[in-house]
Amino acid sequence: MAKDEKEEQGDEGGGGGGIPWMLIIGAVVLSLAAGAGGAAFLLGNQPPPAPPPDLEAQAAAAAELREAEGEGFKERLYSLEPFVVNVTGDGYSRYLKVKVELEADSPELKTELDARLSQIRDAVIVLLSSKKLSDITDFEGKALLKQDIYERVNDILETGELNSVLFTEFVVQ
Repeated sequence: MAKDEKEEQGDEGGGGGGIPWMLIIGAVVLSLAAGAGGAAFLLGNQPPPAPPPDLEAQAAAAAELREAEGEGFKERLYSLEPFVVNVTGDGYSRYLKVKVELEADSPELKTELDARLSQIRDAVIVLLSSKKLSDITDFEGKALLKQDIYERVNDILETGELNSVLFTEFVVQ
């Protein structure tokens, strides 16, 4: 009977037969140390990372480029005095006030625009006064009106042509 008690205590005590826990813990620590050493070796052989780009210099260069493009765009714009014409709509006359800016393909074209200003204004006035209110109230109508002005002014010009026609004011009353 004493023998049976000893066997029961031996099973509960965990004194033998299995792999010692210290050996398992030691193997885990050794594996982690070897992995950390290998990682340090591999990372130590790589070239240092490139310095970060100078973001302030890049932002300044981009701002200069936008400003230069904006100045070039402004130099090509030719502003016309506002046009006020009658348009028919709903059985009675209404007024259309349009301010137009012409974007020339080069700043030199502005001299020709100055010289032909009377012809350009006449062509635009005749075109605008021929429109009905229903022709110009929606987006499509305004886009077609821009296209018509573009074509008529380009027909007048001899030394260059327009890039676009811009409405800076468009009022129907």
